[in-house]
Amino acid sequence: MSWPVLALSAILAAADTPPPAAPESYLGVQVAVPTFSEDDGAADPDLAPGLTVTSVVENSPAAAAGLQAGDVIVRVLGERLRTPQHLEGMVAALAVGTSIPIAARRGAEVLELHATTVARLEPRKAPEVRQFLESKRLGVAVATLTGDEARAASLPPGDGVRILRHLAGGPAAAAGLQPGDLLAGIHGTRIHGGEDFLAIAKGLEPGAEVRVEVLREGKRLQVPVKVRTPESYVSKAHFPLIVIYENDPRKDETTFGLILNIFKYTRKEDRRTYRFLWFISFSTGTNEELKEVAE
Repeated sequence: MSWPVLALSAILAAADTPPPAAPESYLGVQVAVPTFSEDDGAADPDLAPGLTVTSVVENSPAAAAGLQAGDVIVRVLGERLRTPQHLEGMVAALAVGTSIPIAARRGAEVLELHATTVARLEPRKAPEVRQFLESKRLGVAVATLTGDEARAASLPPGDGVRILRHLAGGPAAAAGLQPGDLLAGIHGTRIHGGEDFLAIAKGLEPGAEVRVEVLREGKRLQVPVKVRTPESYVSKAHFPLIVIYENDPRKDETTFGLILNIFKYTRKEDRRTYRFLWFISFSTGTNEELKEVAE
């Protein structure tokens, strides 16, 4: 084979080779979702948003910005953080050398810091495949994506989730979402893995219609889904309009009722309880969580 032919072959081969991916940005901080106890008065994470810094890499952009272990990062680029995967995906998508504002809480003080990202030395790997169950708003079981699934869908490592199955009565099934569909975003918010999907779903307004970005057979779809609103119901109602007499030796309990006037006497061990005017009672319930579909 002549040299011109070899040169032409090399040129064609180079043309078929995809350009190298742009390097991802790196911040150099490890974070975790804070935990709260009832004694703190902040059992609901919504009352204390942000991510707690567990460690800062030496000589990293985070260290240069002044972040310390124990700080709580509240906002990055003006956006509130949901999960560690949300922060990692947000930073990785930025161009190397981007200056990002960081709002962090240190004790009672709120700090406004700035960090300039550097190139990540090693590309990120897809996280371990895990399954998650969202049973209140959308009604689906999902799994994080493997590295091959993410690459095939042109998603960054760790982004997106795959539907495994529907829950009975869930709006995802009613909207036509299918097992095997990849979910990349909800109402313009990128999904950075399973925990982030649960955090996004938790913040959806019941009854609202949201657009779910779906990847199916190489196509990118925008599917409208109406967020589920749990229903309340009365499970038991008691209106004693006639004479009632009940004696249960097993419970040491006697109940007597006459025309909307109830007297109840209960004896357990050395305690006695007397209840008067016990004439109407209601027991209510709610189908807040959907149930698994029977196989």
